[in-house]
Amino acid sequence: MLLTGVAGFIGARLAGELLREGWRVLGVDDFSGGWPERLPEHPAFEFRELDVSRRAGLAQLVQEEGPFDELVHLAARVGVRAVLRDPEGCRRSNLQGVDEVLRAVEAHPRGRRPRVLFASSSEVYAECRGPSREGDPTRPLQAPGRWAYAASKLLGEERLAAAAHLWSPGREPLFLRFFNVVGPGQDAESGMVLPTFVERALAGLPLPVHGSGQQVRTFAHVEEVARLLRALLERRELPGGPLNVGGVARTTIADLARCVGCCAASASRPESCDPRRAQGANFEGVEYREPDLGRLAALGVPVPGASLEEIVADTLAHHPTCARPAPRTADPAPCASPAS
Repeated sequence: MLLTGVAGFIGARLAGELLREGWRVLGVDDFSGGWPERLPEHPAFEFRELDVSRRAGLAQLVQEEGPFDELVHLAARVGVRAVLRDPEGCRRSNLQGVDEVLRAVEAHPRGRRPRVLFASSSEVYAECRGPSREGDPTRPLQAPGRWAYAASKLLGEERLAAAAHLWSPGREPLFLRFFNVVGPGQDAESGMVLPTFVERALAGLPLPVHGSGQQVRTFAHVEEVARLLRALLERRELPGGPLNVGGVARTTIADLARCVGCCAASASRPESCDPRRAQGANFEGVEYREPDLGRLAALGVPVPGASLEEIVADTLAHHPTCARPAPRTADPAPCASPAS
């Protein structure tokens, strides 16, 4: 199988899970967001350094190394900070990646085209105060600024859906709308909230929360997510379209900060901050994010069930040495994005 973004947080865990179960994996990454230290060492794993948005790069790889039965497209420009620095560049890069995935699919012999699992995002959903279902309202396709990432994912879904004729029935693309996947080894530098809290708690620094910290998030452990993705790949046929992928560990950001401080036995305490100081005057947050996992459960795959305390404890215990270092000055505290 072909896996883009293999050096990313989810990609590396998925590669490891597949390799343990006897799969052969060809992974690609350009290290623009992923880390070389994450790449697995296994005789059934091969790696090619490649920018998946480069024209015809994936198609050429297919001609040289393929065909592949499955193609999981996780590569993207992600992270609130990266998106805010260059929203239109994010939109353009992510859509070019989807276009190249389609070229790679068409480069396969007819009848041997791989099913595509495409990493979308819970960011695509419009603001709501309850669990988001796959058919719920989404953000505008041309949304600017911070929401350019969400727009790029929705447009990517549309482009893949419009090309559904490339696949046989039951093998159409699946759009994985990830909800706050976390765990050891996640990158705090991109603005992700849990590794930021973990690294600062271990350093005895304040834990920055946006405003009152009453934003609601629902977390899933990355290892459980990797297992459910493997289970999806093992199914020969699946209905295509959007699929929420997440867990059940719902909390406010303020309570997450308190949980991290308590589990770390740290003197660190939540500290209110204005995200516009770190993210820019036009920063917009999300107040509530929780997945409805009914469709996922109906597919008969293992739904992530780790509690918040289990996720935090495991992240504290196993956050790796390759994680980028925590900041060592307490003023000003960086504002982690609770959307991440």
